[in-house]
Amino acid sequence: QVIFGSRLRRRSPHTPSCSGLSPSMEARAPSMQSNASKAASVQDIIVTRREAVRETSLRERLLAEFVGTGFLVLTVGVAVASRSDMAPVAIGLILAVQIYTFGAVSGGFLNPAVTLAVLLSGRGKISAPHAGLYMAAQVLGGVVAGLLAFAGTESTFCFDYAALARPWGTSLELEVLFTMALCGIVLAAGTSNDAPNHYFGFAIGCTVVGGALACKGIDQGSFNPAVTIGMNLANYFNSNATRNPSVGAWFVFLLAPMFGSVLAAMVFRGTRGNEFEAVAEPAQEECASANTKNQLSSSVSTIAV
Repeated sequence: QVIFGSRLRRRSPHTPSCSGLSPSMEARAPSMQSNASKAASVQDIIVTRREAVRETSLRERLLAEFVGTGFLVLTVGVAVASRSDMAPVAIGLILAVQIYTFGAVSGGFLNPAVTLAVLLSGRGKISAPHAGLYMAAQVLGGVVAGLLAFAGTESTFCFDYAALARPWGTSLELEVLFTMALCGIVLAAGTSNDAPNHYFGFAIGCTVVGGALACKGIDQGSFNPAVTIGMNLANYFNSNATRNPSVGAWFVFLLAPMFGSVLAAMVFRGTRGNEFEAVAEPAQEECASANTKNQLSSSVSTIAV
């Protein structure tokens, strides 16, 4: 059996393939699947591997999302506690590094809003049950990291629009739009036909840096429900905290990013229609083209003789 695109066909053991290799030679090829058949999950298309490996297990993917999100939230807590003007840069860099670290394992979503955007973008990149498990692992990693940041710095903060003396509508708008931008670059650079590429992690990290710098003094710039939950819950454990998030702040910083992810998925579907167009038997078309070339070559050789 040989694989053409996503279809499985039987071929006589004496029939040469369109590549000109015999079946026995094809059996020794390093990969048994084409790129098209391996592109179902983000972790399978986000990198190019030197040799074929087994698909990562669900346990491995959930652990990757837990650890990667944990490092992101830890960096947020420590960077804010340091009161450094470079905090957005540190957060964006760590996010990029974690995406490069775990992208080939789980896709490196590290954000429930990103996970929702990938799910809604379709194309079978992640199933609904796995998306739910991803979100749970991300939130759990965020909570653990928030507590670790508190333990290490003895300082916490919470996401609340009142902390910057701004109306809730300001945070709602900016959280929606910049999360939309973040999810949009994830879909384009990490899940589309543009992948694999070498810039996906850098582009995603830069989006967070840009959004955080743009919102400085206006919105706290979470863009990630796992970050919000991790920081806010750690703040409750701090008896010296000057404020805790209001009910309205919980709604804004949890729901606004998720709405932004929905918008990102809609824009992706509206601008990337070619991602959803079925390509009829691409491998068979390649074979037909190769066979035509072989016939032409044979004709030319016959005429020459």
